[in-house]
Amino acid sequence: MKKYLIILALVIIAVGGFIVKNNAQHNEEIEEFKTAKIHMEKFLKANYEGIDSVQFEDRYEIDPMGGVQVFGYYNQDKTNKFDGIYDPTNNKIMSHSVDAVMKKECRDKDCEY
Repeated sequence: MKKYLIILALVIIAVGGFIVKNNAQHNEEIEEFKTAKIHMEKFLKANYEGIDSVQFEDRYEIDPMGGVQVFGYYNQDKTNKFDGIYDPTNNKIMSHSVDAVMKKECRDKDCEY
């Protein structure tokens, strides 16, 4: 009987540890998502014409290399869509797709933001 109690206690500890680890990882992803949104908004306003406001969807994806992909629209028009991948290692937007006209000075190389 004592043997079963020890095994049960170990199982409970293992499950509890897994839950705590999973929760901490989720919190870290939320922080990365917030950082990605800040960088994406600055990037859009610095590189594209006529972007006054940026709205983000609640969804995000984290790729195997650690990039955080965000989705949204700008100027409160849901047909003006964009998405972009923020690379936390390099601290910049690496890839993006935006339905807007790029500023002339940013066409050859992304402008700093």
